[in-house]
Amino acid sequence: MINKDYFDPENITKDDMKQLAEHINEYLDVLEEVMVIPEELIKDEELIKAALKRSRKLVRKLREGDKSVFKDMDD
Repeated sequence: MINKDYFDPENITKDDMKQLAEHINEYLDVLEEVMVIPEELIKDEELIKAALKRSRKLVRKLREGDKSVFKDMDD
């Protein structure tokens, strides 16, 4: 059993990564369908689109089994 207080990407299987990628991808699909951007965020629409694009790229890497997706972006 995995300790939920500690996550080690070395212990995740490729099948787990594929399943996680599918769930995140489904979430992104729904988010894009129903997303309403408030007026005060319209000026940041390109930033939102860039974040979605980056998320899709990370999902592809996750689906391929690339464990670098678990690294902290500040590292």
